[in-house]
Amino acid sequence: MKNLLLLPLCFALFTCHAQNKKIPTDNPLATELDQLVQKEASAYMQDPARVGISIGVFKDGKSYFYNYGTTELGKSELPTSKSVYEIASITKTFTGTLLAHALVDGKIKLDDDIRKYLTGNYPNLEFEKHPITIANLTNHSSGLPQFLPDQSETFKKPMDSVALILADFYKNYSKKKFYEDLHQAKVAFAPGTDYKYSNVGTQIAGDILEKVYHKSYESLLSEYITQPLKMNHTIIGTNSAKLLTGYNEKGKVMPRNITTIMAPAGGILSTTEDLVKYMQYHLRENDQYVKTSHTPVVKSEEDQIGLYWRIHTYDETKTIFHTGGTFGFSSVLQMYPSKNMGVVILTNESDGESQGKLQDIADSILNSSKK
Repeated sequence: MKNLLLLPLCFALFTCHAQNKKIPTDNPLATELDQLVQKEASAYMQDPARVGISIGVFKDGKSYFYNYGTTELGKSELPTSKSVYEIASITKTFTGTLLAHALVDGKIKLDDDIRKYLTGNYPNLEFEKHPITIANLTNHSSGLPQFLPDQSETFKKPMDSVALILADFYKNYSKKKFYEDLHQAKVAFAPGTDYKYSNVGTQIAGDILEKVYHKSYESLLSEYITQPLKMNHTIIGTNSAKLLTGYNEKGKVMPRNITTIMAPAGGILSTTEDLVKYMQYHLRENDQYVKTSHTPVVKSEEDQIGLYWRIHTYDETKTIFHTGGTFGFSSVLQMYPSKNMGVVILTNESDGESQGKLQDIADSILNSSKK
């Protein structure tokens, strides 16, 4: 089976027809995998809100790439495996991978009170004498809020305006102000006893990494992940010149997610080409850092959480995954270690159903491998 990157675009560019809607694609429709991706991606793209989608598959030791739609509404420019998307909360798995390095290197322990690494006094970062630990940050059981300062009132406004309000607020929001606001944060429950998704917790995890290594988060990302894996297009969102335009379900252009304060929680930009390399690395479960990042911190019969990685076992098949969503981008990255296989899907449109449907596409590709 040929790697699709080797197929010249003039040969590979086709137009798929589904329900009378023509969708540009570079899918050569030559193999069973091609046909399956065509079926799933075509169905997804029938929604008039969709803009572009890039899919990367690692299977049987080879990488395959598929692209549909356009990079920008009103243009006829097909995305490629090098097109740059916001990957949103998939970023958290990069932070988890760096935490795995810190754990193996003896820089931190999962049961450390996070205040050990914070400058100043934070008596509020506990609940009935139960402190927040690093482990609590990685599995969203810290009880910390999703954002600082609290943005619950902002999210009550019309959704079209929320993205603009938050982008305007956080563009000048400093780390100094973040830690001033952290003094006012309230822990909702005893850490480790419940689940509450928190970007704040991951921001703190990134700062802990910077403190123990005496290096910036961006430097750590480059040193331990992007340079060794030759992920040449994976960057922090402040350098976003090549980033695609992101849209909401109404076709409205959404502001870019460029604030550095959010970098460890959701600030990475990447491509399907790079994320297939990242998946290949995370399929090496004998690697000590990979193994550590996949070791469950929260355990249940079917669903577990490692260092930010979600781990789900169904019908004896383990799936390691994470999704991502900003106001203009949706994404999913899923791996199936027993099959040495992974799927990454990136889109430059976001709505209430997009992440779930991207997971359905990834699941369908997995199910085909069982045949």
